[in-house]
Amino acid sequence: MKVGVIGTPNKDTVILPDRRKVSTWGGVVYNILPLAHYLRETGTVLPICPVGEEVFADFVQLIKHYENVLFEGLKSFTNRHNRVTLRCLSQDEKEETAELNLPPLTFEQIEEHLTDLDFLLVNFTSGRDLALEDLRQLRDKFSGPILLDVHSLTLGDPDSKGRRRLRVLRDWRDWLAGMDYVQFTWKEAASLTGQNKTTVSGLVEVADWLLQNHAKGVIVTRGSQGVYYFHSDEQGILKEEIPAFPIETMVDTTGCGDVFSAAFIYRLLCGHEGIEAVHFANRAAALKATFSGIGPWVA
Repeated sequence: MKVGVIGTPNKDTVILPDRRKVSTWGGVVYNILPLAHYLRETGTVLPICPVGEEVFADFVQLIKHYENVLFEGLKSFTNRHNRVTLRCLSQDEKEETAELNLPPLTFEQIEEHLTDLDFLLVNFTSGRDLALEDLRQLRDKFSGPILLDVHSLTLGDPDSKGRRRLRVLRDWRDWLAGMDYVQFTWKEAASLTGQNKTTVSGLVEVADWLLQNHAKGVIVTRGSQGVYYFHSDEQGILKEEIPAFPIETMVDTTGCGDVFSAAFIYRLLCGHEGIEAVHFANRAAALKATFSGIGPWVA
């Protein structure tokens, strides 16, 4: 099995609710390392990522912790690498400031890496990871399954102080049509529905459209409230509600959604149905919340 991962590996500073600061690799790294862990005996992971020249050697050293992570999809740029600060206002709410310098990858930079992939994850960790036209070409040319994590597509450009805020993604149908699986958070859902507050009826409208336009499953992560999973059968749309997996101590939810998508894809590749993969991924994401950073994957 071979999984491609498109996205940006950010340099993160996480400020926890108790004001402790954690400096760590983040973004798509929370996909790459768990996938490499899950697939260490059965497959490989191919990051297709832009990386700033000044941190390129450090990033390669990081992913060398796993022999099944491949390097040929990395693209080095002279631009300063992306840096993100996440201030945790609560366990479920964060305030983001960002310095985004890396350009989007083009389809020409991606195309050669698609030929033997069994699954492709597209994670908009910066929101600028791919331009819409390049995503369209990718969708047209790649015949395997794709999971798209909406993530920072829902955030506007940084303001003069680097702050990013939720925006209405009015052309979300153009971005998400044709994807096999789509993942977003409860908060990000408001960006798609155009509502100030996410409602279940708004989610059903979004899920209905996606399921009628190729999607097999729609994942809505809800933090401490668990997960909604929308799929369909001959009788119509089904909404599964999976409660949060219980943990004793919650430390940092940064990266939980990314770990979720990695675990979900792994379970699908093992031959399980979508709903069982959601249960597995729900547990994996909860366990990520018990620590901050990426330490357990590189210890």
